[in-house]
Amino acid sequence: MINVIKRTAQNAGRTALHFLMGCVLVAGLATSVSAQERTAISGTTVSLAPLKGFVPSSKFAGLEHAEAKASVLVVELPAEAHPQLSALFANLETAKTNFAKQNITIDDAEDIETAAGKGRILTGQQALGAATFDKWIVLLKGAKTVMITVQAPEDSDLDGDDIVAMLKSVSLGAEPTLDQKLAALPFRVRATEPFRVVDTFGGLGVLMTSGPLNVDPKGSQPMLIVSYQTGGQVAAGQLAAVGEKLLSTTRGFEKAEITKRDKIAFAGSSDGSLLSGTTVGDSGRKRFAQYMGVGADGRFVRMIVSADEATFPNLEPAIKAIADSIAFAQ
Repeated sequence: MINVIKRTAQNAGRTALHFLMGCVLVAGLATSVSAQERTAISGTTVSLAPLKGFVPSSKFAGLEHAEAKASVLVVELPAEAHPQLSALFANLETAKTNFAKQNITIDDAEDIETAAGKGRILTGQQALGAATFDKWIVLLKGAKTVMITVQAPEDSDLDGDDIVAMLKSVSLGAEPTLDQKLAALPFRVRATEPFRVVDTFGGLGVLMTSGPLNVDPKGSQPMLIVSYQTGGQVAAGQLAAVGEKLLSTTRGFEKAEITKRDKIAFAGSSDGSLLSGTTVGDSGRKRFAQYMGVGADGRFVRMIVSADEATFPNLEPAIKAIADSIAFAQ
């Protein structure tokens, strides 16, 4: 599934969803949804009747139940992603194979009727460290392709019927404005010319570029992405090593040559990491810089920017201004 999403993401900016799919999947404890009022998920088209104990998250687009260590994560992709993802969800064996690559065991797949129309739900489990989590993943189609993941520890009091009832309550509305989507991100960032915001993705990140194109499948324009990590925690001393590993698994940067490693102040942290160097893409050799900073809870924000070697030096003042504007949302 991840590869399908990555290919789809190329039309919106080749690297954007690589950040998103590394961040994922935490969700839900419950009783009944019948007495709950519908809640709009900030920055998305999704509204639903949450299970008791769930509140809007400040860390991602969705809901969380801190005591139960459970959550509901909403990811919205371009409408063009739906045919490919729908084929994956419809075929149980294909879903099992693809999700197994993410250490997710899919047990079942079925159609459900929601307030937004017909949906397809996969159920299974995922081992995360020493713990195992039950997981429900539903795919819906509206103005966006919508994927909602519910996750909770297997030893919680979670009832599968309650989870399905909550997912059946989902309705899809109009797409929020860009300002609304930016305000819903778990961090704050300000674009500086010549960079402009193209869009946010998954409630976790923002894509910027410089140049006439919003859709740049060849990667010919400068690209800047800021993304927040929801899964796992990173100690400040591990940040550089984690950053190098992430860089090596990011499309277009698999063979990046790191020429400089710096400790910097970034996103409110004095122990941030800056990796810089060169990489080779479809449009030739590029310079890049990757910034990372850890928040108080051990989660991190990452900014990566790339541009042609001849262009990069002229962009450095704007890159620094954008990096300096980034802070975790309160």
